[in-house]
Amino acid sequence: MRRTSQILFPAVAALLLAGCSGGPPPDPGTTSEPTPRPSPSGPPEQVISEVTGLTPPDSAADLTAETEYTDDGRLILRAFFRTDRDGADAFCDAENLGVYRDPEGPSEEDREAHGAEEETVDGSVACRGTEPDEGRVQREVLVLYPEEDEAAVYVNAVEVD
Repeated sequence: MRRTSQILFPAVAALLLAGCSGGPPPDPGTTSEPTPRPSPSGPPEQVISEVTGLTPPDSAADLTAETEYTDDGRLILRAFFRTDRDGADAFCDAENLGVYRDPEGPSEEDREAHGAEEETVDGSVACRGTEPDEGRVQREVLVLYPEEDEAAVYVNAVEVD
């Protein structure tokens, strides 16, 4: 009986270890991390529209748009443009955006979140909401008025689960 257990124990241990190994080793040419998606590209107005579903007004100038991905793979957009008051109002008048006017101007926290440096002569407007078609992008817009009829528009957007 002792001889049987001496043979049986190593055989069972070997089977258990083989079953716990998870299969053959991975192919050296593959990786377990997901392949990153390409960032949206093109002119800034196209990137803004593609990511947020919002179209900058025809009067938009000095457009910039930068995208990156979070550690968990969510797309982030930071964009900026200048326009007139009517152009900013039209931009914030999009579907699924709530408009919040603040006669005092933005908080320091809002300024930091949007990278806003301009002073404002007439308060600020914040517009927030999800992209209506997919509902997977949270959009936040901050509008400052450095001059009476000039608007500095900051756009932040991030994919949500």
